[in-house]
Amino acid sequence: MASAAITSTSCYSTPLTIVSWNIAEAAPSFTAPSFSRRAKEAPRLIRECILRNQPPPDIIALQESPFPSFGTDIFEEQGYVSVGGTTLSHCGYVDLMLKKQLAEQSRPILLDSNLSSVACRIVLPNKTTISVSSSHLAPFKHGASTRFRQCQHLRESLLQESDNMILLGDYNMRQSEDTSIENILGIDAWKAAGSNYRSKFTWDSFANKYHEDGFSFRARFDRCYVGGENIRVNRFGLIGNKVVEGGSTKDFLSDHYGMVIGLDVDKAS
Repeated sequence: MASAAITSTSCYSTPLTIVSWNIAEAAPSFTAPSFSRRAKEAPRLIRECILRNQPPPDIIALQESPFPSFGTDIFEEQGYVSVGGTTLSHCGYVDLMLKKQLAEQSRPILLDSNLSSVACRIVLPNKTTISVSSSHLAPFKHGASTRFRQCQHLRESLLQESDNMILLGDYNMRQSEDTSIENILGIDAWKAAGSNYRSKFTWDSFANKYHEDGFSFRARFDRCYVGGENIRVNRFGLIGNKVVEGGSTKDFLSDHYGMVIGLDVDKAS
């Protein structure tokens, strides 16, 4: 299969499309009609859901991959390369994948293993340098102080490579943490894109009965932050928020919905 082409660019601005998704270890939902069939089909369904976006993403950030090579196994033929190395989080692996042409202009950023993150530095076609990370931060409400420290260290590590930063992933955040984390990491992409209520919640267990038990609630666990004067957010949406074709009305590919973010990165002066 032909490699994915880099989104068209000018010497002044490079558009980027990015997907970030906690894929719940590609495990079948409680409401899947056939556990064994879904387990077999999940990698293909996840790939198709991510690549259905137009244009296809330039960067794919995965959380809760079931094993280190999962992303490579399902996206390599489509022209994506895993960069920065995968790392184990409290649940599954964290991965960061780039289109091959971008990967050739990238290098890993070394991070402390306690950050449950992978990151890389990329030189874009317009010669602007950016730092990008995929993260699966500490879980639960009582993990707020740990998440705060993780975000501080992430910012410090990425800033060593570029002032222009894109930080993605399952941050497990609660709304009460918004201000403190924005003060560290920068602009919240969902808010910058207009705070559309329809794309606010990446967890909705009223509609999504992925798990057999548990109470119903909505949350914005998954986040994208951008920092630096050269990056502008132009759109924010969700993927994986539709039921699986042929499944029940509560059957989804993951307990999380994925984020799709559109950015414009201006040429650095």
